[in-house]
Amino acid sequence: MKDLLNLESYNYNLPKELIAQNVIEPADECKLLYCKWNNIKDLIFKDIEHLIWENDVLFLNNSKVIKARIKSDENINFKFIWQDWNISECNKCEIFFLKEKWKNEFEALIYPWKKFKIWKQIDINGYKFEIIWNTEEWRVIKYLWEESVIEVFDKLGNMPLPPYIEYKKEKEAAYQPIFAQTSWSVAAPTASLHFTDKLLENLKEKWVKLMYSTLHIWLGTFKVVDVENIQNYDIHSETIQIPLNIFEKIWNLKENWKNLIAVWTTATRILESLPYLYKKLDINNKYFDKLTKNITLDQVNKFISWDILINNWIISFDTKLFIYPWFKYKLIDKLITNFHLPKSSLLMLVSAFMWYENMIKTYEHAIKYKYRFFSFWDAMMIE
Repeated sequence: MKDLLNLESYNYNLPKELIAQNVIEPADECKLLYCKWNNIKDLIFKDIEHLIWENDVLFLNNSKVIKARIKSDENINFKFIWQDWNISECNKCEIFFLKEKWKNEFEALIYPWKKFKIWKQIDINGYKFEIIWNTEEWRVIKYLWEESVIEVFDKLGNMPLPPYIEYKKEKEAAYQPIFAQTSWSVAAPTASLHFTDKLLENLKEKWVKLMYSTLHIWLGTFKVVDVENIQNYDIHSETIQIPLNIFEKIWNLKENWKNLIAVWTTATRILESLPYLYKKLDINNKYFDKLTKNITLDQVNKFISWDILINNWIISFDTKLFIYPWFKYKLIDKLITNFHLPKSSLLMLVSAFMWYENMIKTYEHAIKYKYRFFSFWDAMMIE
């Protein structure tokens, strides 16, 4: 009997050649492993239009991947300025902008560490930045120019493809969902990459409803769990932006017997964070009152940040919701996802949704029949 709280239970051996380096074109021609209870079927992703009906709602994350990695090369010039007179150039420097902490102030990974000292200014092709703080893991870098920082990243940066994919400029377009809208992710909600315009139109013609919210994905999504007992894992936080009336929308959908289909783990994290957010906001909705009856304030405070912002009918907050076996799903009915890294929190989330034994069975099947793993991957749909 496996100990499902032990990290090693989520390890598996994956042949290196099954890590996909390029996308299938068109994107909806990749394989789809369809799982319903303990039954599995090999399909093509575009077959999904025969698995989704008018009583289903596709819940999608519309966060946009930015070109967050700026690296010195023959076209990108780094200059470090100290007190207006001490100027040095760097031929092998790199900044990976991770998260906007405050307006135009960003947590960033940098290389080399010793070059990026506090209060130094950085001139990158004429655009000014300043190092204003540091932690053990990153520097906090302030953008000092008037032009939109996203436009500057588009000019100077590269899209941060996952570390297991060999970077080539031509791969960037395939790493952006076609409905991406709201910047700031440094990784794609990869289950969304297989939806083509034609497939979405076909689903709309069947009266399938599409709902969008935003969860900005940071580097923590690639991190493997690093504690033996997974209950002790301090999971990364991610910022969610949702419409203020989402509780009413969800209630109306459930009242009309609609199934919520989460597209990738980020959409799952958005939806399953909502009952905890609802409890924290202390608002009134009969449907969510039932869902939150057994949620404790300790759980609420553990998963949902205190600095909740409501502006222009949008709620912004950080979630640290950690889903692993014995978590009780409250909102989602079906899940579209990919094949996740060994020992990752995403694999634990899937295991909690489809039961551990079924997860092991599907992964063994996927390896045996040479499905493509990770970000440029083949897909799973789980009921």
